[in-house]
Amino acid sequence: MSSFSDDLLTTSKRLIRRKTGQRGPLKAAYVRRSISTTYYALFHFCLDETALRLVGSTNDLKQRRRVFIRTFSHTGLTTAFGKLKGAHIDKSVENLFLGPGNTSSPIATPAFVQQLATAYLDAIAKREDADYNLNEPLSATDASQLHRRVKRAIDGWKQATTPADRDFKHAVSLLLSLKDQIRREKQLLKQAYLGTNILNDRNWRNLSRPYGSASVVSPGPLVPSVR
Repeated sequence: MSSFSDDLLTTSKRLIRRKTGQRGPLKAAYVRRSISTTYYALFHFCLDETALRLVGSTNDLKQRRRVFIRTFSHTGLTTAFGKLKGAHIDKSVENLFLGPGNTSSPIATPAFVQQLATAYLDAIAKREDADYNLNEPLSATDASQLHRRVKRAIDGWKQATTPADRDFKHAVSLLLSLKDQIRREKQLLKQAYLGTNILNDRNWRNLSRPYGSASVVSPGPLVPSVR
């Protein structure tokens, strides 16, 4: 049985498939909708993977998983994947990735994680152009290339199955679930300090140290905000 993300990928490809004998450029609406749908295929894949790991994979937990993924946002995932796009995990979140296979800094980003992160960042940028920027020219080739890149990233994630890979996936899932909340908490904290006029560079550098460090003011309880 195919997943929702699988169905979205199939739909995005169908939108730019030419009929027999069809020539000339495809209609912009089909191209742009294909790009947007490809992005949403990856977005929902990431949410599903995170929910399966953090909530549970049994069928009786399906409703709970669906409630859980409503707490995610596009901005949150963009922020999180920005920490995973390089050759090494960003120092601000590497404490989440310390474990049996990673005991010291810097922590190398596995190829399958880096591939997913960069594909996501590319896909959301193209989706924003497709949906909102009609001045940005987009072709069927752009849509096809994005579809292939996203599919490779998803396949690469699925094929990473060693114990070390599974441990890293769990850490990635934690980061995806926390990053938007951490980002909001830091924004609110910075605003509070600015409002009382006691913020200086040293204070803010301390507050901006890696999440999980002993001297960091940790965010409060995670309160799901369904939207």
